[in-house]
Order: sequence, then structure tokens, then C-alpha cells
Amino acid sequence: MTNAIELTNVTRAFGIGDSRTLAVDRLTFVVPQGSVFGLLGANGAGKTTAIRMMVSHLLPDSGNVQILGENPALQREELRRRVAYISENMQIPNWMTLADAAAFCEKMYPNWNHKLVDHLEKRFRLEGKKQYNEYSKGQRRAVCLILGLAQNADVLILDEPASGLDTLARHDFLEEILNVACEENRTVLFSSHILGDIERIVDRVAILTHGRMVIEGELDSLKENVRRIRRRRPKNNGNSASEQSESMERIFQILQSRQSENETEFVTEWIVADFSEEKLAAWRLSLPANDQTALEIEGLNLEELFVETVK
Repeated sequence: MTNAIELTNVTRAFGIGDSRTLAVDRLTFVVPQGSVFGLLGANGAGKTTAIRMMVSHLLPDSGNVQILGENPALQREELRRRVAYISENMQIPNWMTLADAAAFCEKMYPNWNHKLVDHLEKRFRLEGKKQYNEYSKGQRRAVCLILGLAQNADVLILDEPASGLDTLARHDFLEEILNVACEENRTVLFSSHILGDIERIVDRVAILTHGRMVIEGELDSLKENVRRIRRRRPKNNGNSASEQSESMERIFQILQSRQSENETEFVTEWIVADFSEEKLAAWRLSLPANDQTALEIEGLNLEELFVETVK
């Protein structure tokens, strides 16, 4: 499978001298063609900066960005027509109606889909003769989404696209995103704070924190392999907490670890990225023969995975 988007060791900082701040730090990931890819992270994690480099609104300080095999910074018209971008703050002139905006965009995008505009106008329950400034916030967002989807682009890049939409409109929009992704091997990159939306439609996710990649992969695979392992150990057990962690780190890829205690026991908790029963058995064998350990192993949904990896 070819890749629609590739970032390789991409770095971007803002500011001057000692006040210079890294927004994206040696970021590497790929988005396979035909996939729906979720880009996650808390505020300030670097998502929007990464996206703006993908659409050449920013240039990286170092590293390489490729969209459909080309450097977007070269601003080739053919590539720009194949990539649709809907930003969180996208606006159109207040005096424009949806029909006005569609007629304007049609001249720039050769694959413009008139039928989709009509279909989405009805689905989002818009009054087509209204000017943009006469719509509610959610309706304005719907207008911008229609203009992005109707481009029939090979790559659709969405930064917080559902911001301002009500529950019903979000449901309709996500369904349309899936329709787009299923057509002709199109690719969608989707950044959102609404993790339920991401979980419903993506097949791959990447989680960023402080501009760096924490974890990336197929969503189903991450759900299968990421586990919370909680070990409860009586205080009269001689095996130290440091020994527990050292043996765990030799076997598993640790994303997070923490320790606590109560009156009778020590509790150590790990989030591991590569759980398997074989590795768990190997870890158990590394413990002393007289070890009194109670283990709890839990799977994580996307929200729990996100919270645990960005703490």
C-alpha cells in the first residue's frame, strides 16, 4: 500500500533565541492511501502545526513532508487541487450564500461534485439562499464542510472539523466522511478533541504530546496490544518496587508507570504497548519463587489510551 502522507523527522519551532519553543519535534509517521487517520493530542501538542506543514501554510525547520509523493511547499497547482483542507477557523465572506461559494470553488477544483453539494445542503438542513452571516455557528461550520467535501480531493485534511456542530449534524458529517473514504481509495486525516468521533471512523491513530509521537498504529491493534497491568504486593513481600520495574522494562514497552500504597500493600501500575500472554508469562518467571503478587490486567478504549499516554 502506498502512502498518501509522509512526515519524516519533521521539526518546527517558534520564537527567537532562548524563547524559542518546539511545536513539533522530530515527528515521523505515515498515512496509508485509502485510510482514515486520527491525529490526537492535548492543546499545544503540535497537531495544528503538523497539519499546517502538510498544506504548506508553514515550512518545517528540518525534516521532510510528502503529500501524494510530492513536497507541498513547492506549491504545484496540480497537487493543491488534489488536497482539500478544512481548518478549525475556516470562514467564507459574510455576504456569500452556499451557492455563491460553491460557484467560486468550482472554478478551482476540476472534480467538483455538484450533486454532493445539493445532497449535503439538504442533509445539514441548510437554507441555501441565506448569506453566511445569517447562519448559526454550527450551520456556518456545515457550509465549510460542504465546500471541503465537494472538492472530491484525493486527500482530505480536517482540523477539528466537527467544532460547533450539534450531535445530529456530527453524526451526519461522520457518515459522509466514511462515504468519502470508501470512494476511489481517498484518504482522510482527521484531528479532533471529540474522541468518540475519532473512534467511530478511523482505522489508524497517532497520539502526540509536546510535539512528539507517543504511539501510532492501527486502532484495533492498539486496543488489542495496549494494556494496563496493575500489581498488588503485600508490604511484607521482600521484592522491591525497583526490582519490579526493572524486570517489567526488560520485557515490555512501557508507556506509563506509577506507584502507590495503602496500609497493607504496594500497588504498581504500568501501561504497556506490546502486551502478550507470552511476555506476561516471562515476566512472572522473573519474580522470586515466594512472591505474593496479585495481578489485574485491563484493556483500554481510545479515551483511556489517550489519557494514559499524554499524562
